[in-house]
Amino acid sequence: MKSSQPNRRRLRSTLKTTAVLLALFARDHGGAQAAGAERAAPAARPSQAAPASPPESPQALRQRLFALAEDGSPQLALEQATARPEVFSRADLLQLEHLVVAQEIRWARQQAGASNAPDRLAAADHALAGADALLERIPPDESYQALRRTAQADRLTALAVRGRMAEASALYEQIAPPAGEPLPAAAYVAAGDAYAYRDKPDLAAHAYELALQSPREPIAETTEPYALTRVSVQESLFFAYLDQGRYETAHALVTSMLRTTPAQDALSVDIDKTNPDYGTVMKLQAQYLLYTNHVDEGVRALDALRRDAPFDPTLLTARADGALVQERPHGAQELYQQVHNDHPEDIASLAGIGETSLQRYQFEQARTVATTFGAGFPDNNAVRLFERDYRIYERPQLIIEAGGERGNAALADQAWAIDTHLYSSPLALYWRVFAHQFSGRADTGNGNSVSRVRNGAGVDYRRDGWEASAEVHQSTGGEGRTGGTGTLAYQPDDHWRFSLGFDSDANDLPWKAYQAGVTGRTGTASARYSQDDRRYFNLSYALSRYSDTNLNQQWLGTVYQRLLNTPRHQVSLWLDVGTDSNTLAGTAYFNPRRDYIAQVRSMYQWTPWRYADRSFSQRVYVSAGGYHQDGFGDSMLWEARLEHYWQLGRKASLTYGIGIGSRRYDAARETSKLIYLTLNVPL
Repeated sequence: MKSSQPNRRRLRSTLKTTAVLLALFARDHGGAQAAGAERAAPAARPSQAAPASPPESPQALRQRLFALAEDGSPQLALEQATARPEVFSRADLLQLEHLVVAQEIRWARQQAGASNAPDRLAAADHALAGADALLERIPPDESYQALRRTAQADRLTALAVRGRMAEASALYEQIAPPAGEPLPAAAYVAAGDAYAYRDKPDLAAHAYELALQSPREPIAETTEPYALTRVSVQESLFFAYLDQGRYETAHALVTSMLRTTPAQDALSVDIDKTNPDYGTVMKLQAQYLLYTNHVDEGVRALDALRRDAPFDPTLLTARADGALVQERPHGAQELYQQVHNDHPEDIASLAGIGETSLQRYQFEQARTVATTFGAGFPDNNAVRLFERDYRIYERPQLIIEAGGERGNAALADQAWAIDTHLYSSPLALYWRVFAHQFSGRADTGNGNSVSRVRNGAGVDYRRDGWEASAEVHQSTGGEGRTGGTGTLAYQPDDHWRFSLGFDSDANDLPWKAYQAGVTGRTGTASARYSQDDRRYFNLSYALSRYSDTNLNQQWLGTVYQRLLNTPRHQVSLWLDVGTDSNTLAGTAYFNPRRDYIAQVRSMYQWTPWRYADRSFSQRVYVSAGGYHQDGFGDSMLWEARLEHYWQLGRKASLTYGIGIGSRRYDAARETSKLIYLTLNVPL
């Protein structure tokens, strides 16, 4: 980012905030003068011929000042009412003070939306202090209960504007209306924002629905910049539905919005002016496709909208979001950067730059974005999502892979293994240290068994698409030895990924080889080309030199294609073709001179539950193919698995499953049962 961008950002933010405040002042000041003139004229008509007007009656004064307050000048009305204590009661003055506070909160909401300056929430702090002071002055008498509840609704709105979401949702639950006593629409919106911010989309959706239905101070059509509108609330409701997995309800909402939102702006003097709310609805229609796994259709719809409005930052940001869904962080970052260059005040694009920086291991830039945000945007959901991911990056990470198998006598009658990695928090941004522990045991028949334990420690380095790690480890037992492992990977763009690896004391030899005292060194290489998130091609090669002089080589090519992708259902296919060769015959472990495999693996995934960034999926895998072993001919192989996948949060997941499979080893067919588990959680 260029050094001049902060100054440009502050200048644009200041100009936008000034424009908002001038518009609000002109509306309220002009409206108040007009209202006052209209109400003063009828009072003067009866005595137009007289030299002076008669004194204004107390009832007329009350009507005039309350009308003045409701028309946009509550502060002026309060000042005049305070000067007439014989006319206005304590309850009247408190009611007028509530209108003053409500106006300050409304202005504070609009200023927070218009500005990204350091003082963008100063008006919200002032309004919140006013709401607190008003609540302190309201007597505890039962007669003031309605006013107290109204003032609490003001405070709820101010808390949400200020970004104090936990307090806002707690206050809402305290004053949640009984039947027949609704809150102002703005208070429901504040509660919905608070729940959405706290990843409670069901409660958020209910609050937004109440906001759209509330007869008390309902959401009105307006041309004020950054004001609360029905479409903005419906937009929030749309995403709350998606976050619950209520896809049909979200689609029905967008369809309804398309019917009720005109293409032209009815409030503009220019009859040909495009309604900005209509553009928002069209964007939501494209985003519905994007977030319900119709990614290509959603991207095409966004591209079409961008042709009509090429300078709209929200459309380009949404298009960048689509690139992220397609697993293209390089392309997404370029789009976010384009938005940010043209609109330095746009917060969503800056958050997108931070998010893609994390995915591309550009941690210094991610830290710069986090520092730029600081504590200045506690109310912004895009900032919250980025900062959540940044905090996860800063935490340690635990990865556990465990599995067991029985019934495959050619390898082991039964076997289990647990492989654990524990990574530290980042050191100097790009480095982590880790501990690695492998434990396994196998029963190899005739009462024989073998176990293997290997403990290691190493460092991990990730930067600008590069991944590297180095580990020193020690295995135990009679054949225990000190060794090392190294890996190197590079992803230059959104399509290619290359990797290399070396292990001087490999953990993946056949169990009967370990029982015979055989160890091995392994080198690996792979290249993958990903067209997008739906299709990739992968080629891998592994070379292992065993301590008994055997040389094992493996080639494997894989093609992946996703055939069906809907919000709840997914069908994918893998085609594997590979070969394996060994140079040593007559070993104690399964060691074919050469074999070939060709198989098709299929997966059906059903996701019945989603809640914010958590979800549950059930997967069924079925594989079938052919196997050829030199000297033993052709045979069929198959496998079936049932798997559960829990997305526990950002960067946290749990996978477990069971399976059964069959294939031939030499002249004997073996049927094995397996169980496995993988846990990946930040600590």
